[in-house]
Amino acid sequence: MPQGHPSRRYVASPNLFWLALALSPGLLIVVGLVAYPLGLAVSNSLGLARGQTATIAHYLAFLSDPRSYWALLNTFALAFATTAGAIILSIPLGYLARASRRFATPVRLLVTLPLAVPVLIAAYALTLFFAENGLFNSILVRVLHLLSEPLTISYSWPGLVIACIWRFFPYTGLLVISALGTLDRNLEDAAASTGANPLQVFRRVTLPLIAPAALTGGILTFVSTFGTFSIPLIMGRSTEVLSVMAYRKVTGGFDWQSASTIVVIMAVFQIATLVGLRGAMNRWVVR
Repeated sequence: MPQGHPSRRYVASPNLFWLALALSPGLLIVVGLVAYPLGLAVSNSLGLARGQTATIAHYLAFLSDPRSYWALLNTFALAFATTAGAIILSIPLGYLARASRRFATPVRLLVTLPLAVPVLIAAYALTLFFAENGLFNSILVRVLHLLSEPLTISYSWPGLVIACIWRFFPYTGLLVISALGTLDRNLEDAAASTGANPLQVFRRVTLPLIAPAALTGGILTFVSTFGTFSIPLIMGRSTEVLSVMAYRKVTGGFDWQSASTIVVIMAVFQIATLVGLRGAMNRWVVR
């Protein structure tokens, strides 16, 4: 193409008006759905929304309350457990999807299904499904006779983790399935031809190649679980996380300033974790 061709000149120096026009929808979404609500929460937590003098009293109250640390620990533990479970579950599904074309479409539909169910409905349905008299325990106890007593899953920590994995693992599953599906199998065959067993092939060849997809999906799963509200509120009755704590601050005494403080702290930890995980992913890819 000649150097003076109009299309090349346009790509080299795009019109600023059209560039701003193309970026404006994304900027509006970021400002309207992220920056403005977060700025409002910061203002409210400092007391500025009511015209008061800025104060960090609510942050100090949060840091001095032992329940805050337990809620923070529960939130991180739930997010990490869900992310780990999502990655572990996604890999065998990815192998199943690439084993045959007959399995690829059903597996993708199965993985996508939780995204079509609203979170509140999913939490309520899973609570009923895993209840002591629910379908899951009825099959194990009354139909298959594998257990003499029903399992306690609903309103427990294992049940909460299972519910979050079911709802949020598609973010990881879809990326891992796609990564395994597009992986050049000649690389795995070459490693196997050198005498490596299947586990060694997976650990030294397959895993490093799908790691960027797994980490990207894991980040999406972690962030979604960290901020989820409906599932811990319904399924984790005895486990308090930060989102539920903020909800109870509002419903218990209309304490919007304390609730806003918790929201800001959640945002700070989410952003810090996101940046840290992205840095780890970049270092993995470079290595």
